[in-house]
Amino acid sequence: MAGSSVEVGFTDHLNNPLLFAPEHFPSKIGGHPAWLNPSNLPSVPICTSCKEPLVFFAQIYAGLDRPSNGFHRMLYVFLCRRGSCYRDSKQPVRVFRSQLAADNPYYAVQPVPEGDADINEIGENKSFALSHNGYSNICGVCGCRAPLKCAKCHSAHYCSKSHQKLDWHDHKLRCKDPVTPASPPHYLTKSSLLFREFDIIIEREREKEDHVMDPEELARIQDASDAYNISGKDAESLSQEYGKDNDPTFTKFKERISRDPAQVLRYARHDAPLWPVSTGQCSAAPPCSTCNAPRTFEFQFLPTLLYMLGVGKEKDDMDWASVMVYTCSKDCEVEEYVEEFAWSQSYSDK
Repeated sequence: MAGSSVEVGFTDHLNNPLLFAPEHFPSKIGGHPAWLNPSNLPSVPICTSCKEPLVFFAQIYAGLDRPSNGFHRMLYVFLCRRGSCYRDSKQPVRVFRSQLAADNPYYAVQPVPEGDADINEIGENKSFALSHNGYSNICGVCGCRAPLKCAKCHSAHYCSKSHQKLDWHDHKLRCKDPVTPASPPHYLTKSSLLFREFDIIIEREREKEDHVMDPEELARIQDASDAYNISGKDAESLSQEYGKDNDPTFTKFKERISRDPAQVLRYARHDAPLWPVSTGQCSAAPPCSTCNAPRTFEFQFLPTLLYMLGVGKEKDDMDWASVMVYTCSKDCEVEEYVEEFAWSQSYSDK
C-alpha cells in the first residue's frame, strides 16, 4: 500500500461522553454503539460458537462525497470476547453498514458544534434521544435493539434473555413499579460486558523517509524480545514463531507499523490489508448481499488495540492478529442496516 493512500487511527480519551452522541458522528472504540439511523436497528448479532450475543467493539464514520444516500456513512463492528470461539478458523465477527443522505429526518445539514454537547443537558438533542433513551428500545447492557423489557418496571429494555440476566444484579436495586417515575436512561451506563470507550483520531500515515522512531511509545507495544507486542498473553509464542524472520509477512508488518507504533486502525479503502502473518488470510470476500457487487477492503484493527484495552489477561480472552472489514465497492444505497463482511486473522491455524 502506498503511504499516501493509507490513514491510521489512534485512541484518545474524551472527557465529555456526549461527544460520542450520534449527531457528532463519532469514530470510536467500545461503549454503546451510537446508531446513525435510530430506526430499524439491527438485532443483536449472535456468536455461532457460544450462542451468546456479540459485543459492540467499534464504529468508524466514513461518509461519502455525495449528497444522496451515503453522505453520512457508519460501519459498526461486533465480535465475541471468548478466545475459544476463534479456534478452527471460526469467525465470530460481524459488521453492519448504515447510510443517510445529507438531507435526512435526524440530523441538520450543518454539523453540530462540539461545544454544544452540554453534559448537563443529556437527552435534549433529538437525535441523541431517539438513539439512546428508550424511544427505540435500546438494551441497557449493550446498546442494541431491545425487544424485551422488565416485566415489573417496563422501563429497562434488553436485547436478549442473556443480557437481562446479566443486568439483574444491578437492576433489581433500582427496579420500580410502572407508576413510579422511571430511572434515568441507561445510555451512559458502563456495563462490565462493554469494552472501554475511546475516541479514534485519524491521521495520514507517515511516509517512510519522514518517520522518526519514538522509543517510549514503541516500548509500550513491544515485549522484552523486541517482537511486536500483539497482546500480553500471546507475545512470547508469537515471537518464537515469527520473530526470527521465519515469516517475511510478519517482518514486513513490523517494519510498516514502526512508522506509527501506537496505531490501532488502518484505513485504506479499495487497497489491500496489511497482513500481520502469512497464515489465516482471507482469500476473497463474498459479494455484497444487497447489490451483488464485489466487496473490497476498507479498514482493519490492529492487535495494538487489544493491548490498550487490557485484553489478554484472562485465560479465554480473544486474541487475534487483526480484524479486516470489507464493504460493497459500489456503495449501494441502503435504507436500513445491512451486513458487510469481516474477517479475523489468527496467529496460526490452530
